Amino acid sequence: MNADVQRLAADSGELIAITGLMLPADRFVALAFRFAAGTLLLHCDNDTDEILVDVIDDDSHYEAVVDEFLTSLTGSTIEYAWVLTNHRGYEDAFQIRLAGADNDVTVQFEVGASAMDMRRVVG
Repeated sequence: MNADVQRLAADSGELIAITGLMLPADRFVALAFRFAAGTLLLHCDNDTDEILVDVIDDDSHYEAVVDEFLTSLTGSTIEYAWVLTNHRGYEDAFQIRLAGADNDVTVQFEVGASAMDMRRVVG
C-alpha cells in the first residue's frame, strides 16, 4: 500500500460520494471513494488482474455509482484498510472497514477478468 493511501486511510474524514465505471452484473472497472480528506481510487490492472489502489485529485470523469449498498456507506469513515495477496502472490483484492453512525461494515473488492467484484465481509 503506497504512502498516500496509508495517509488517507489513517484520516479519511467522512465518505462524501462514490463514483466509478460500472459493468453489467454489478461489476466495476473502477471505483472512486471521495472522502473529506481525499479520493481513494480502486481500479484494475488489465495485464496482471491485480487491484490498483491510489489517491487521486479528480474523479469528475467517473459516473455516480447506482448501488444501494455502496451509497448507504456515505457518511462513514475508514477504520482499517488492507491490500490482500492471494496464494499465488498476486495483490488482487482490497478490503476496507468503514465505521458509520449506525454500524461498522467491512467490504472486499476482488479483481478477476479485468473487473472488480464487491463482497460484504460478515463478521
